Amino acid sequence: MSTSFALYVHVPWCRRICPYCDFNVYAHRRPPEDAYTAALVAEIAARGAAAPWAGRRVRSVYLGGGTPSLFSPAAVGRILEAAAAVFGLVPGAEVTIEANPGTVDRRRLAGYRAAGVNRLSLGAQSFTAAALRILGRDHAPADTVAAVAAARAAGFANVSLDLIYAVPGTTVVDWERDLARAVALGPEHISAYSLTYEEGTPLEAWRARGRVHPVDEESEAAMTETTAAALAAAGYERYEISSWARPGFASRHNTSYWDGSDYLGVGAGAHSFAAYPAPGCRWANLRRPAEWQAAVWARGSGVAHEEPLTPAKARGEFVLAGLRRLAGVDLLEFERRFASPLAACFPQLAALRADGLVEDTGRRLRLTARGLLFADTVAATFV
Repeated sequence: MSTSFALYVHVPWCRRICPYCDFNVYAHRRPPEDAYTAALVAEIAARGAAAPWAGRRVRSVYLGGGTPSLFSPAAVGRILEAAAAVFGLVPGAEVTIEANPGTVDRRRLAGYRAAGVNRLSLGAQSFTAAALRILGRDHAPADTVAAVAAARAAGFANVSLDLIYAVPGTTVVDWERDLARAVALGPEHISAYSLTYEEGTPLEAWRARGRVHPVDEESEAAMTETTAAALAAAGYERYEISSWARPGFASRHNTSYWDGSDYLGVGAGAHSFAAYPAPGCRWANLRRPAEWQAAVWARGSGVAHEEPLTPAKARGEFVLAGLRRLAGVDLLEFERRFASPLAACFPQLAALRADGLVEDTGRRLRLTARGLLFADTVAATFV
């Protein structure tokens, strides 16, 4: 295969773990940077020597976590140099690093830019101090403001802010203020997520015990509608259920997840997907960093398990991911990949159309404005 792919690099440490987080993360203020970076470089090298990645270039790199900004610019530079040497980067490749606003300053951000990072994703979450406390964040609203200013001073022309709404104790007015403060900072991209109570997290346990009380459904729905209206009015285009961008600044890396493209994940707990050989396969690395590192040094990769997809599962996942995008599912690509029209594989589409939840736009199937409000309900029909 000669097509390019997306590369995800997982850094599984945070200074502390937020109570709503169910990602593969571990609390550590000074993670083992050198040892972990060496293992990442080794896994990249091993992956680049074998199918399905050999001979293919990388079109986007995303350093996520965890808090990748706990790693030094030198370590990030070694990782990116390895990716460039092993795979090669397409010209103008998007290279993103996630950062906690309280972990970066102008000098550190300038170091990341010099290393090849050209996109910064800041976990702002909220500009309300009380909401940040409930979310367990270890930064203040002022830290986000300072981080954006530092990013601009360091030369970043592509900055994204992550926000969370429907935080216990907050109102629609609070959320309107959060959106206004985010927009005022002028980021090129904004992601806004409704707070979820993931099973096994402290936040979910607090809700069960009555320690926190979720925002009521009516207020949460109003916040969702406010998000779309406020960001559209500010000139942001909604291109995915939870993502808005200035023209030309949609996340190319995340779009790879939604359009069914291949992506390779390296690092502890990272996930990967390859569409070929059809109908596709996905796999996940060992979650614990020490176990993953040991596996890399022993056999070249830290894969814990693989899951060859059945044709039915591959078709369903392709549609599920595609419907997250406002552009929708590419019907010609579906038929090319699965040798059958989408409508023939999913007879439930007729009912979804009749209910006004999905619509055809010629080449694509997408959610309607009403369908966006019931995206989870639509998604459940393809599981």
